[in-house]
Amino acid sequence: MSAPADVVHEMPPTGGRYTRCCLALPADLPEADLYSRDPGRITCTAARRIAEMPVDTDRGESPFGWSDPT
Repeated sequence: MSAPADVVHEMPPTGGRYTRCCLALPADLPEADLYSRDPGRITCTAARRIAEMPVDTDRGESPFGWSDPT
C-alpha cells in the first residue's frame, strides 16, 4: 500500500482548467498530489494565485498610441 498524498486539490470545474482551491493548472502542481471533488477531502491550503498582469497602467491608451477622448 502506498503512502497517502501530501496534498489533495479540488478538481477544476467541468470545462475549467484551474483547481478551485489554489487556482493552479494541474500540470503545474507536483505529480504526487491528488485531486477530488469531495470538499471534505481537500487538504490544499495554498493561497489562491493572483494574476500577474498589471491593472490598466496605460490609462486606456491603445497599443497603437492613441487614447480615447474624454
